[in-house]
Parts: sequence; C-alpha cells; structure tokens
Amino acid sequence: MYTIIFILLVVRTSSLRPYHGCTRDKTYADFVYCSPSLRLNSPFIPPIPQCCKNLKIDKMRCLCNAVNSEFLQVYDAEKLNKLSHACGNLLIHGSHCGLYKVPRGA
Repeated sequence: MYTIIFILLVVRTSSLRPYHGCTRDKTYADFVYCSPSLRLNSPFIPPIPQCCKNLKIDKMRCLCNAVNSEFLQVYDAEKLNKLSHACGNLLIHGSHCGLYKVPRGA
C-alpha cells in the first residue's frame, strides 16, 4: 500500500517540474507543424493534430520563446491565442507569449 502511494506521489511531483527541453529542434518542429495557423495576412487555419501534440509537451513555451520582432514580420501574434484555444487553452490569460500579451477574458 505504501509503495503505491509513494509511486503516485513521485509521478505527481515529477509532472510539476518545468519543461527544459526547448532545443532548436523542438522549436523548429513547433514552427513546421504550426506555422500554417499563424501566417500573417491570411485567415486562421485550425492546427493539425501534430501541432497541438507538440505544443502540449511544453504548453507552448518553446514557441513563445521564439515570438520576437522577427517572428512578428512573418506571423500574426493575435493568432497565438487562437492556436492556444484550438489546442486546449495552453496559454494563461494576461500572461506573455514572447512579445505577445495574451488578452484577459479572451
């Protein structure tokens, strides 16, 4: 009985650790799978399943780390919130995703 409780406790606390896997390859994969949904001057396209699968690994942290002035020249930051919503509300309202501030109550 104590063994089961210990295992559950270890699994639970390990899932609370922050994700530290924002490698160049991970960020590149996020862009490959998700960029059609974020393109500037085009309608929002719902993300493909692999996009959401990738973003859920780190709750969009790696993609958000790449949201800078160069990103904003090619991609529409306003679509980040739509992408988050389409993948299960990964962003917290009022927080920042790179240079983009997630609107409150949106």
